[in-house]
Amino acid sequence: MLANQISQAKTIIQHGGIIAYSTETVLGLGCDPNNEQAVKKILWLKSRAVTNGLIILVDSIESLKKYTKPLSREQHTTISSTKNTTWLIPANSNAPYWIVGEHNNIAIRITNHSTSKALSCAAQGIVSTSANISSYKILQDQTEIRDWFGPHVDYMIIGESGSNTPSEIRNLLSGEKLR
Repeated sequence: MLANQISQAKTIIQHGGIIAYSTETVLGLGCDPNNEQAVKKILWLKSRAVTNGLIILVDSIESLKKYTKPLSREQHTTISSTKNTTWLIPANSNAPYWIVGEHNNIAIRITNHSTSKALSCAAQGIVSTSANISSYKILQDQTEIRDWFGPHVDYMIIGESGSNTPSEIRNLLSGEKLR
């Protein structure tokens, strides 16, 4: 069943759609990070400024290289050895401005959650932002997502829930914890 849902979500993402999905942390809203119009729709839904930047979920170290400057073996180990941590990593020229915002770093998390890992693998990376309007409570289930976002979310894969706590955010170069 999950394979069919992932396939359908991938098609929706590839066509500029918005999905809601489970992660290891909170329910997320996602889309193709390289589709500017889809990202702008998520920003509009959340009442969030493009300057803030967004997180991308990937399935592996290899996948994050698409958006980051080269990393050392030690940095790869640091990233790989943490759970539920979003890393701020120096962005390369492939990182879209609508994802990076006003920053020089891109926010990326390698996910091990079954649903979000399958999605990020199939879509080759996916935007991951909490399913809520900025500064409001994070939504907990499909009913709340439908009530808040209605027809603006094209598909939902709500499976096993995570911690219901947003991921920790750390700067890879400085080690500073930002959240």
